[in-house]
Amino acid sequence: MKIHRASFLVAIATLSVMLPGCEQPAVTAGDPVAAKVGGEIISEAELDRAVARLDKLNVAETNQARGKVLEALIDQHLVSNAAKQAKLDKVPEVALAMQQAQRQVLVEAYMEHLFKNLAEPAATEIQDYYTRHPELFEQRKVYRVQELELQLDPARVAAVQAQLKQSRTLADFADWLGGQGIDSKAGVVVKPAEQIPAPMLAQLANMKDGQVVVVPMGGNRVSVLQLQGSQSQPVTQEQASDAIKRVLLGEKRKTLLEAEIRKLRASGKLEYAGGFVPAEKSSIPTNQP
Repeated sequence: MKIHRASFLVAIATLSVMLPGCEQPAVTAGDPVAAKVGGEIISEAELDRAVARLDKLNVAETNQARGKVLEALIDQHLVSNAAKQAKLDKVPEVALAMQQAQRQVLVEAYMEHLFKNLAEPAATEIQDYYTRHPELFEQRKVYRVQELELQLDPARVAAVQAQLKQSRTLADFADWLGGQGIDSKAGVVVKPAEQIPAPMLAQLANMKDGQVVVVPMGGNRVSVLQLQGSQSQPVTQEQASDAIKRVLLGEKRKTLLEAEIRKLRASGKLEYAGGFVPAEKSSIPTNQP
């Protein structure tokens, strides 16, 4: 977010409601102090971190921001202390929210620690990904699609597909859905390949204009797609390189995190109470969204 000059003071003035209450970094004896609120210290490190959240500012804007942000931090400490004096931190809902916020900060810190030495994708990995996904790159298209989004029991998908083949138009099919009590939402979208969910794209990439297909999207969600047209807009490997790096890095992080969670679960002492069981062994229906 680049703060424009005209809106700079407004952004600073509203910062007091944006500063996360859980960001209270530990203060060591050597930390320079920016302000004291009662017995609490606001360090320059805490101030610098809050200013850094405003993204890139020039020197003049940064100097201007520091004073405004410090006042916002002081207000935050004052209101927080007032809440504690009112014993609001003892209210069950507030105490639970504080615990959850603290856990989330620790989770994010652990993930940063886990990923810090993760290698960047190699050139061969980028080339391989580019080659394996022609629908996103060499054969990339922009699609114009009419879509009917359905809420449907998976057991009825076959009947819906059969009726679709018998219907002369998509409008006739929509009327049939209404008569069957099947909720649907219609719309026309124009999207490039990379913005289309993989199950849809796998179908659209091989369809001709005017064709219609039923695509289960998981749970009770089903999409009926009619391809109205498409335009070829290929992307070279050089153009796609940065985007592919982000995707591959995201996949590496996901794989690493899942492995770490499996390891932590295996080494931890887990006990389910009150009739709860591990989700994969429970009776939760597989067609839930």
